[in-house]
Amino acid sequence: MAPPPRLVSRTAAALSERRARLDALLARISGPPSGETLHDLRVALRRIAALARLTGDAPRKGSGRALRVAARDLRRALSTRRTEDVARGLLLGRFRRDPVRRPVAERLAARLAKEGEPGPSPARMRDLLSRLRRAFARREASLAHLHDPLTGTADEGHEKTLAKTVRRRLRRAAKNLQAAGVPGLAGLHAARILARDLRYGLEFTGPAMPAPAALVPLLMEFQDTAGAAHDLSELIALVRRLAGRSRTVDRRAALRLLPPILAAEERALARAQASSKRLLARLKDVEFEWR
Repeated sequence: MAPPPRLVSRTAAALSERRARLDALLARISGPPSGETLHDLRVALRRIAALARLTGDAPRKGSGRALRVAARDLRRALSTRRTEDVARGLLLGRFRRDPVRRPVAERLAARLAKEGEPGPSPARMRDLLSRLRRAFARREASLAHLHDPLTGTADEGHEKTLAKTVRRRLRRAAKNLQAAGVPGLAGLHAARILARDLRYGLEFTGPAMPAPAALVPLLMEFQDTAGAAHDLSELIALVRRLAGRSRTVDRRAALRLLPPILAAEERALARAQASSKRLLARLKDVEFEWR
């Protein structure tokens, strides 16, 4: 197997692009992140972690671990707030034309806004960001001596090692996704994570591994449909939790929100499973080879 051209330089460039994207998002934040900014920040952190995992054994095994862990820890610190943001949006949107259930949905959304997890404190956020920036600096330094940034050339041994590692990890990700099969509700989120990591890996390899490119739209579709079903599952859990802490009358009113949400979850699961079947049918015939 011949290594793809300039894979080490591709890694360094992708790392630089992800750091620039993160810095641009952080520059827009003046307080606790929320809404689409929070969503975009978490996506950026996932992409950083995925790149660090995929290419993390160059120049030596485990070189990307610190960056992967730092990005993961910051994303997890922001996850609860994002879950509650999505739940409020679903509550307000789903029942806005339902005059009977809308007042109850609005009260629950207000409770979520008032009682919800505020996210990491400013001090915690600074600490997590500092760790992430240090990890970025170390990772960039570890790659800097492997290639000539002007020509994009690198030592042949490092190119071959990295090419072999990336291909092996993409094959493993595809195998794990196939082994998961068409997921039920309980396995949907795990399958979505597998699809997301494979997609990010294929987006990184780009035309250097052209055959799997047709998978990317199918992976994106499954991510979207599985994400919609997962959001509804989390909303159902939140409604049940809030109803359990309410007075009797409020609890009954809150529980009346569940039938339409449960029906929507069932429909969303069916869409995700149909998407999964299309993806798995295509995945079984794909070869992961460098051009």
